[in-house]
Amino acid sequence: MMLTMDGSVWVGLAGTLVGTTIGGGLSIWASVGTQNRQMKAARDLRFEEKSEASANDAITQLYVIRQRARDFPQDREGWDAWQRELGRLAAEMEPAVLRLRDDELRGRIEEVLGYMDMIYELTDYRVHGGSLMLPSEVCRYGLDCLGAAVRDRPLPAASSAILKAREIDAFVVDQMRMSRQEGER
Repeated sequence: MMLTMDGSVWVGLAGTLVGTTIGGGLSIWASVGTQNRQMKAARDLRFEEKSEASANDAITQLYVIRQRARDFPQDREGWDAWQRELGRLAAEMEPAVLRLRDDELRGRIEEVLGYMDMIYELTDYRVHGGSLMLPSEVCRYGLDCLGAAVRDRPLPAASSAILKAREIDAFVVDQMRMSRQEGER
């Protein structure tokens, strides 16, 4: 005995097969999309954790530099070693600074570290606001910037210490330019 199926059975089977295929395909597509979003979220979280770790590293290192800057020598004979030590500490901090995500923050911290090579100028040019505590105050500004970044707050405005350091830097650059011009005459 031979069973025959009429057209409605074939249509029903075809509809079921098409529906199952579409449903399965959509399910797979949704699973892949969800998995991709989860992987991106995990990657972003790891990136954020690394960035925060870099900022925390930079905070620790800049705090050490600030402490060393506050420990200025009492006599002029120790100033060369003091300046070299601050320069060395600033150079050791550069890898942590390079890992900072925010370009503006990185620029501000690089500026702070650059002033650690200008210890004589920051401490000697009293007419322009230089003082023995200015290097430490410049580091404090850098710590404020790093702290704001870790707390996900806007970076602070330039402190009076960083403004004084900029003024001294501009004065020194101007003096060097004038010296070169006089030497060329």
